[in-house]
Amino acid sequence: MFVAEGNRIDSGRYTTNSNSIEFGPWHISYDISCILPSVCSTKVVCERDDDQFCQFCLYCKELDIPHFPDMVFPKNVLRLEHTSGAEIQFNPLDALRRVSSRLEAIEVSCAEAWQESRPDAEKPKKPFDWTFSTDYKGTLSNNITVEPTNETIDFDILKRKDQILFYHDLTLFEDELHDHGISKLSVKIRVMPSYWYVLQRYFLRVDDVMVRSHETRMFHMLNTDYILREYSTKEAKAQDINIPTSQMKEADDVIPLLPVKQKVTEKLTVNTQTK
Repeated sequence: MFVAEGNRIDSGRYTTNSNSIEFGPWHISYDISCILPSVCSTKVVCERDDDQFCQFCLYCKELDIPHFPDMVFPKNVLRLEHTSGAEIQFNPLDALRRVSSRLEAIEVSCAEAWQESRPDAEKPKKPFDWTFSTDYKGTLSNNITVEPTNETIDFDILKRKDQILFYHDLTLFEDELHDHGISKLSVKIRVMPSYWYVLQRYFLRVDDVMVRSHETRMFHMLNTDYILREYSTKEAKAQDINIPTSQMKEADDVIPLLPVKQKVTEKLTVNTQTK
């Protein structure tokens, strides 16, 4: 059953639009809202020694990176909640926690231009991955067991022309790298009569330098107690991709051409005894 929850105001004064669906023991929902502000919106409150932070100050407090992407959507969240209390969530804050402190040599020239485009920003005290590359695979509650598996997602099932009961595509963050390309993290949810499927994609394109993708897929069949999670990384130098630069703009056009660097498949089992 599809439920339109409409607009609501949260404690951070964000107007949030939420929709949800019930799928067997799962309550699947998403929230969408506006972009993270670039400055503190409640300075007096955030200077107090308590937890009443605005979203900007919360990100400053929680993240050990000197800059945020140009567009962060702090209230864009996908949640999959099981009746046992187990929960899977995709949110930008946890994703940005996984941004590395490394800075690859291949990106140095563009990184300097990126830094120069933000003259008012504090100069990083340590190397910083200005591309915001993240290996985030979603946030799991403690009552979900993760183990390796040889079972793989049946992509033939995904190709069937079944009725789509619920669908949405959420952007978690995005940065145009000062016109040097794009860095974007998004997540899609699709609920069909017999399964739900999630695709989270981090896509990086540094123009004339390289292309990278980190993709997390989750697949769950109705009446089973586990989810298959596949995490894959792909990457190539721009000169090694045999297509014009103009055709590298869209992720769907270029990602299938990238060589696979890593692929890991895991079984996520819901502990139904915990609630």
